[in-house]
Amino acid sequence: MNTTIEIHDSRVAEITEQNGTVTVHFLPAYLHKSEGRPAIDAGTGWIQEARLIFSEASISGDFPDWPCDIMGGEIVVGGERHNNLIPVPLEVAKPTELRLICDSIHMVTIASRGVRLELVGTPKYAEEFRPHNSPV
Repeated sequence: MNTTIEIHDSRVAEITEQNGTVTVHFLPAYLHKSEGRPAIDAGTGWIQEARLIFSEASISGDFPDWPCDIMGGEIVVGGERHNNLIPVPLEVAKPTELRLICDSIHMVTIASRGVRLELVGTPKYAEEFRPHNSPV
């Protein structure tokens, strides 16, 4: 089963920084699961707690009050851009940049030398996902 996190359907509980490590705590993250391409082909939607942990990282931007529903964003991993999606699993030691659009005035950017994704607990089923051009 192929899985991805959809940024704009996720909620960030908080972003913390300690000794060059930045952690983005999703509570919950919205996961697409599909036999094909998640978030594109038919599949299912799930919610699950998750943490993105960035090493040798810096953070910038205008921070909203946490928690915050995320409107959109992208992650660039080693030059590969993922618009509104975070690959699952994810653990790389490559330059990485995450941009989160929190609302019309708040955007956060994290740049790092590596990132790993931790899924916490058990995913909970949310819904069936059918693309707009898929027969019902």
